[in-house]
Amino acid sequence: MAKKKTSPPNFLLAAVLAWLVPGAGHAYIGRTKRGLIIFFTIGATFWAGIAMGGVLTCDARYERWWFAAEMMTGTHGLVGWYRQNQTYRDVDNKLSMAPPDRGGRPGERRMLIDSKLAEDNVALVYPVDIAARAFAGVAGLLNLLCIFDAATLALMGVTGEPSPTDETDKQTPEPEASLS
Repeated sequence: MAKKKTSPPNFLLAAVLAWLVPGAGHAYIGRTKRGLIIFFTIGATFWAGIAMGGVLTCDARYERWWFAAEMMTGTHGLVGWYRQNQTYRDVDNKLSMAPPDRGGRPGERRMLIDSKLAEDNVALVYPVDIAARAFAGVAGLLNLLCIFDAATLALMGVTGEPSPTDETDKQTPEPEASLS
């Protein structure tokens, strides 16, 4: 019976899946074990940061570089961002009378928001804010490497788990016979 020829995986789909759900890109190309390890590692690292810092860890308003890194975790980051937006929306509704910020330095509105967040015991404070954002941001940067890995493997047409080679199964190489 003839062997069915399969086409190589789509590298763009592998990259999008790897971003959307960390590890899904590797599962798509047939590396399920690696995908599961990535899924649990990225998820645990990201949510450890959120557990330390709370919902304001994913802060698109005032911490844009950390936020960009955190969004590399895909759905994890999107859920964190959604919860952070809900918190800010609630505070904004309570402070609807305050004047808007005009840009530049933190204005009166930001100080009011920060004081309201502190009053509600939701504020992210020093030094916990640094550790929380570092955990969540590093999870995103690690996933960025995993996205590149999944896309590159798919582009090269590599599928499935790597099989152990015969060389690694040998215990010791046999010495070659000398000519003298």
